[in-house]
Amino acid sequence: MITVIGAYLAGVAVGAHQVISGALATSEHWLPSTAVAAGFALGAVVSAEISMRLAWPRARQDRISRDLLTVWMLPIALLLPPFYVMVALVIPCAYLQLRIWPGQPVKRIYSTASQGLAYGSASLVHRELVHAMSRSPDATQFGSRAHVAVALGLALVACWAVNAVLISSAVMLTASKEAVLDFLRDRDGLVVDVVASCLGALAAVLYTTDPMFAILLLPPVLLLQHNLFSGLRQAVRTDLLTDVANPQYWREVAGREVERASASEDPLAILMIDVDHFKMVNDRYGHLAGDDVLAAVARSIAQAVRPRDLVGRLGGEEFGAILSGLTLLEAERAADRLRVQVSEVRVRADSGDWITVTVSVGVSELSVTGGNLHRLLDAADTALYAAKAAGRNCVRVASADNVIDLTRDEYAVDPG
Repeated sequence: MITVIGAYLAGVAVGAHQVISGALATSEHWLPSTAVAAGFALGAVVSAEISMRLAWPRARQDRISRDLLTVWMLPIALLLPPFYVMVALVIPCAYLQLRIWPGQPVKRIYSTASQGLAYGSASLVHRELVHAMSRSPDATQFGSRAHVAVALGLALVACWAVNAVLISSAVMLTASKEAVLDFLRDRDGLVVDVVASCLGALAAVLYTTDPMFAILLLPPVLLLQHNLFSGLRQAVRTDLLTDVANPQYWREVAGREVERASASEDPLAILMIDVDHFKMVNDRYGHLAGDDVLAAVARSIAQAVRPRDLVGRLGGEEFGAILSGLTLLEAERAADRLRVQVSEVRVRADSGDWITVTVSVGVSELSVTGGNLHRLLDAADTALYAAKAAGRNCVRVASADNVIDLTRDEYAVDPG
């Protein structure tokens, strides 16, 4: 890691020396080139602010995520000496770190250095080949000659290869070899890389035609980012088996809702839902049938609550639901309605038998239990265990001091 960062800094130093020496030798001012690099870096920042902040996936620690910075950084690499792209890259990367997607500073620095070396390599390869095959790397470098296509293609390959090797090496050391193999086998991700590279090359061509034409690239890039990252965001928030929220996202939303309800003094209830005797289903019909049952139960729960109520799978056969704006009595009624609806679910096993299940539900409400999400979940969990102890297929609610059954004519206290 230190070696890569050191190589990046050395590259920046060498590039700065070449730019300064060239400016002194030719009397060419460096401000126009700096303005070009800053303009594309600003495009990356604007693109991130408008689109990525709305739909940026939180990548898992053992997975390599992709962004579309190539669209904005590659034109700098193709139009200017390596120094400019290696420095300009710092602007969008710092912006992502500080505002959009905060991460571990060391990882962000390494990622920036790796990408800087990748774009610097692309710039160096492209300029050296154009110099070798034509007079100078100016607007004519994007003409129709065959060697121009070769130079551009090799520059893109150099950029992808250097970045892939450096990032993959770091992931292999910190995560696993399998994560790197998944990255290389990810055809959809590779397609995204190719599309981003093509858009970056197109941006360079448009700029050499007329700098204002490069602005036309912003709408399609925003659309691509929105479609790409919205899908990824949905994927990392959803439990693959049941298609409801996964535990991490459910708890994140629940925490925000509890804070909001506490500040506004609005009612908010939590349901903890557990499928009764689910182990017996797995033992008798098999785990595949058990998975079908869980998916059917999740669909039934989601249909029983309001569209705005978030349902999540908290683990195994346990689910949770956030009921914003409902009092304890209203939440208990919603829980009982949910319980009845789940009991009517039927799933066909491979043997031809129909599988039915029931659920036990624990309810807690913010104004009754007080405190934070942790206390709410503990209270709902205690109520859930009371429902299990009472014979299952029932609802129990958590009061300030104990667990009660609101379905009776009079409140009855369930034993600890």
